[in-house]
Amino acid sequence: MDAFFINPKQPPLTDNTRNGKTKRKGTNGKNSSKNEGGFSLTELIMAVSIVGILSAIAIPNYVSQICRSETTEAVSSVGSLQAIVSAYIDETGVLPTSWNNLNSISAIMSNDGEMTGEFTEKWTLPSEHYEITVSGPTSSTYNIKGIPTDGCPNRDVKACLNASTGASKLSEGDGTTNAVDVICT
Repeated sequence: MDAFFINPKQPPLTDNTRNGKTKRKGTNGKNSSKNEGGFSLTELIMAVSIVGILSAIAIPNYVSQICRSETTEAVSSVGSLQAIVSAYIDETGVLPTSWNNLNSISAIMSNDGEMTGEFTEKWTLPSEHYEITVSGPTSSTYNIKGIPTDGCPNRDVKACLNASTGASKLSEGDGTTNAVDVICT
């Protein structure tokens, strides 16, 4: 008869040993381990904290950059409008009094199509972030204002064009302060 000896240093037969870790049968009959993979609560809190700190820095910078790009579009449009008014005066020798006059030089497009009518009509840029108003000619001077339509404070645009002297100026808000009033003499 073969002798059967039990080694006291060997784990019981119902346990599985792999790579030095002992797995024991859980209450559901499946193997479980004391050293299962996953993140501890402390690790999760640290990861969420880091993401929160980075977001607190990145999101305001992102919003500020969007406002700067929208303002750049408005400045470009107002500058183009000044050039179109000057071109119309050079071409016809008459001061323009309506959007229809300016469209004979270059189409001025809004979010609803080509601008028509008197200068009292607000020009909403195709992106719909700014409304441009034109007043004049008053003593051969046109005043142009761009007002943001969304949540970008202190980002307005002000410009003027003096048709008799050819002087033009443009000022824009920097996000901290609004544009300064411009006077073309």
